Amino acid sequence: MGNQNISKTKNTIPHSSEQTREFAPESCKVEITKGGGGISLRAQTTGRVELSQPKPNYSESLRTTLISKGIWHRFIEFDEPVRTVEEAARKVPADKIIKSIVLIGSDKKPILAILPAKNRISYKKIKTILKVKDVRLAQPNEVLEHSGYPVGGVPPFNEINRILLDPTVQRNARSIAGGGDPDKLVELETKDILEFLDPIIADFSV
Repeated sequence: MGNQNISKTKNTIPHSSEQTREFAPESCKVEITKGGGGISLRAQTTGRVELSQPKPNYSESLRTTLISKGIWHRFIEFDEPVRTVEEAARKVPADKIIKSIVLIGSDKKPILAILPAKNRISYKKIKTILKVKDVRLAQPNEVLEHSGYPVGGVPPFNEINRILLDPTVQRNARSIAGGGDPDKLVELETKDILEFLDPIIADFSV
């Protein structure tokens, strides 16, 4: 009564007080149980199902920020991550490339240092400018935590609000900076960098 077509299936349930038949293709186990005048079905997953997380699109996040502020920009895409000035110079003028370096002061607070890509940072000068006992290069996890962007993609516009800008950056009307993701750069009007970020302009490079 009620489930008469069950007995016509390929796997017939014998007439007994209780019977369990298991179907376990790969990681899923199905149990069919007859007992107490009724039949119950129970599916049990024995394996682990892992869902891959979508890769963050940092460049799109940057694009959204720039558009919201009304900042002119132009993204430049590469086939692979840009690790050196020489690699970037295959598509853009090397003298216009700037880098945004995340530093950590002895007060544990992040610092963003913006300077021409070919220049090197003088930690001694930065310590004097900011009146901190010491300063160091941020670790990759600290870069992402404080700026919101990964190493190799940090743009001038990020979550850090203590910003130093080397005066040599002002030599060009437009600057080419990190584009959010390591395989992208973004061209910006240098005046927008100065106006919107309001950085401390000081000589800290060598």
